[in-house]
Amino acid sequence: MLVFLPFIVTLGATAPIVINTVVVTQTVGISQNLQTAQAQNVQTTTSPIQNNEVDTPKTASTSRLNLFGEIAQLFGFANVATTALDAVQTTPSVVETTPPTAFTASSSPSSSSSSPAVAILSTSSQATTITPSSSAATFSNLLPSSPNLAPPSQAVSSSTSLSQETSQSSNFLLDEAVSSTPQSGNAYQATINKLWQRFWQNGKWNQEDSICQDNSYQMPSIWDMAVLGKAIANSGDTNGVETTISRILEYYDSGTGAFSSTPNSPSEIYSDDNSQLLWVFLDAYKMTNNQEYLKYAEGIMDYLKTQNYQNSGGILWQRNHSYIASISTTEVALSAMRLYEINGDDSLLELAQSCMDFMFKYLQDTDKLFFDGLDSGSFSVNQGKLTYTVGCAISTLVKLGSQDALNKALELATAATNKNGAFYTSQGIWNNSLQYVHLLFVGFGDAFATGKFDHFKDEVTRQGNYIYEFDQDPNDPNLYFDSASSGTPDTYAKYSKVFSTSGSTYKPNKNLYCSGSSSGPAPKSLLTNASAGQILYQLANY
Repeated sequence: MLVFLPFIVTLGATAPIVINTVVVTQTVGISQNLQTAQAQNVQTTTSPIQNNEVDTPKTASTSRLNLFGEIAQLFGFANVATTALDAVQTTPSVVETTPPTAFTASSSPSSSSSSPAVAILSTSSQATTITPSSSAATFSNLLPSSPNLAPPSQAVSSSTSLSQETSQSSNFLLDEAVSSTPQSGNAYQATINKLWQRFWQNGKWNQEDSICQDNSYQMPSIWDMAVLGKAIANSGDTNGVETTISRILEYYDSGTGAFSSTPNSPSEIYSDDNSQLLWVFLDAYKMTNNQEYLKYAEGIMDYLKTQNYQNSGGILWQRNHSYIASISTTEVALSAMRLYEINGDDSLLELAQSCMDFMFKYLQDTDKLFFDGLDSGSFSVNQGKLTYTVGCAISTLVKLGSQDALNKALELATAATNKNGAFYTSQGIWNNSLQYVHLLFVGFGDAFATGKFDHFKDEVTRQGNYIYEFDQDPNDPNLYFDSASSGTPDTYAKYSKVFSTSGSTYKPNKNLYCSGSSSGPAPKSLLTNASAGQILYQLANY
């Protein structure tokens, strides 16, 4: 899936976020298929294509990994020496309102680039061994954590007008400022209608917003199309789903049975993109009973099974690459469950369970959230954390339905709503971009359907209401910016009247408006607003 950068247009999948990477190298007992042993290293790098703005991100602490034994056993290496790792500190950055751009981290581990999509991670000063989870929370003894946060300091702003408005701020936290009762009604329908008006042009979907009236065209990535297709399916628009699928088929790769990021690019086939496409085809099948849609879904699953690394349950993120991503693993697990609900193939249950076992054994941190993934060749563990991985895991676990699975889903839901955790800003707002966090809303929607997770409903609803109230462009109703700080001055002013903006400076992005003008229409993102449509749909059904 693609995080849109001004100059990167062919990359299709959500690339794994790399913030603190622990590179683990064998030093003894080297197997024949392992290259010459190297001393273990600690690297701090940053992924260029998940560098998105957040509103005043908080830092979250994570402990160093000591996964040598577990991972070596997984990949078939017998003897691995374990050595303590030096600590690396990544410092948080202030909110920026410049567009996402590619960057390279400095060689100094203390340097940090502007505002990544997730809470910035830092490692503890002591090496800690993380072992596979051996016990899960139970419904009777584990409740969501809701610690009180200290009031943020008085807001400041760089412009006189915004300073005057910010001075009237109540400095609320989210639970004080936003209702826990859904406020959006059926607004998802209005957002979907706006997407058709603005991004459907000349019989095809356009990544460029037509509000600028410059006749520009850019073909969306398959990630955009998958998120868009699911949002349209949620709206119940059978005609719209079939029309969108007719465009999706342009990305089909007959050699694999999967879909590439852009047409005719078989080297860029991503497991997470294809998982989300499988959901669209299943929805289309259920809406139309067209067997061709089911065949496409099953063909995608056949391909995804080939990405199951050594049948371990860890799913390779990109074709012919070595990275096992949490998101590809959890999305394949969820795809298996959704397809099982249609065709009853028991092997899909086994696949889903295997994927979730891999997640809990190799990629769960001590805060119960998941690391982004690991490299099957170098054993490097990517310590980034994103909300959609947790959302897909919750969805999968509640569909698996065993008591153990439900307990683990509860454990994840509690970690995701921990207001001192990695997913929160100091104002109590989820800090991930909409293109990620929409699947956390979906995960909670699936959990709420069981009737056993209702004590999370107020918090999750507040997060959705915040997006509806503060990320929506007040001058362009029913369309959204990715965050208040990446929006227009009017959008940010509305936010700053309620929430503290201390420590951040708002400066409108020079590319915010059409043709680089300083005012006028502000074009929107297709992916962001398709994601918003999915969030609003969940709100309407909570």
